[in-house]
Amino acid sequence: MKKTCAIFDLDGTLISKSSEKVFLKHLLSNGEIPVSNLLAWTSHFLKVRSYPKAKSNKVHLRGLDQGHLCNLAQECFTNSLRASITPHISALIQTHREEGRTIVLMSGSLSFLVELFHEHLQTDIMIADELEVVDGRFTGKRVGIRPYAQNKAALAKDLALRYGFDLESSYAYGNHHSDVYKLELFGNPVAVNPNRLLRRIATARKWQIE
Repeated sequence: MKKTCAIFDLDGTLISKSSEKVFLKHLLSNGEIPVSNLLAWTSHFLKVRSYPKAKSNKVHLRGLDQGHLCNLAQECFTNSLRASITPHISALIQTHREEGRTIVLMSGSLSFLVELFHEHLQTDIMIADELEVVDGRFTGKRVGIRPYAQNKAALAKDLALRYGFDLESSYAYGNHHSDVYKLELFGNPVAVNPNRLLRRIATARKWQIE
């Protein structure tokens, strides 16, 4: 019997919003981010003039205590993020689990946020954006491969090799056109609440749209 998996994106797929944006608002409302960090991030944003590019810069978290930030993330998850999990997708995860597929949560969001969904939904494998920690504090620098665009496809291929997944018989879910690189590797790609470009691509390729 072929070994298969179902890979789910988080933001815009499992939940209808951005987990990092929700958490950032939580931090700002509680006065947790130093003004110097906000100024540094704003300066970077003005240079690149692109939110997707600026999003990869985590300088606003520089110097913050890892344990304290993780506690705040748990608080944010309990009070807000947990309720945003799409019931239909949650049910799909259960269906895939019952059919014997390995459930993978792959997201470009911060690992300490994705971890909360991973634990709540009891997914089997989690891949997320990792931040460097030195002496118990975040440096604001990323480490490892950022799960975004072509990188998601590379990570999916790596999982297939490592665990022996047959991607032609597996499923992948995504909501953004940057997910195409990953989705096209799978025999069962599904566009969930797709943005305009992904919807156009999914329609042209006759992919399932949720």
